[in-house]
Amino acid sequence: MVISNDEWWYEGQPPQYWYVDNIESGQVSYNAFGEKIAEIINIESFDIGGYRRRSYVDVKLKGSYDNTRKLYLYNYQPLQIGKPIDLTFGKHNVKGLVTYIDSDEINYFTKKIEVILLRIEPWVAESYKTGMQMKDSQNRVLATVNSIDIKLARQISFSDIRGQNIEVINPQLRDVSLQITIKTFKSSETFYFVDRAAIKIGEKIWFQFPEAVVRDAEITKIIE
Repeated sequence: MVISNDEWWYEGQPPQYWYVDNIESGQVSYNAFGEKIAEIINIESFDIGGYRRRSYVDVKLKGSYDNTRKLYLYNYQPLQIGKPIDLTFGKHNVKGLVTYIDSDEINYFTKKIEVILLRIEPWVAESYKTGMQMKDSQNRVLATVNSIDIKLARQISFSDIRGQNIEVINPQLRDVSLQITIKTFKSSETFYFVDRAAIKIGEKIWFQFPEAVVRDAEITKIIE
């Protein structure tokens, strides 16, 4: 499930940090008879800017299967992808949308990509360091910066002397190329970053590192 307080077609509002930071694997929910009916088996939560977190929770539920309607039930309600689900684990409420129903875990893959940021401020470019890592709440690495190439920004400008557009250097701004190793999963024929950006040349992607953000970088190469 993805933690959200909205319907999926409204894109869902990512929760604030205080809602998800204390959710942990192993937390259990019980019914009125003291029976275990839900258990958190994994959580992947990471910074997406500001005070928001993107959070995905894997939950094992005690439910039933309706052979007549061919669907799973939890708490007497249909358990279906895209439907809201509201769970309680002790003093924590976990509310979101079902995104996956299966007994198998999602497989993850490592991809190496190159991204570019054009005409950004020098102090932003200088904040990027080789070895920087983006991690989730369980300290698992989601992205690592392998190499950085910073150049003076180049742009197209109109020349009154030549009467045509020419390429010029802008010493006030920088063009930055980053080679980054990322954690991905595959759906159909497309790989996605854990924050759901498609790994395709020309696609925009964000990275939230501890002290710097890579904002709207464009994927220019899929190395491996």
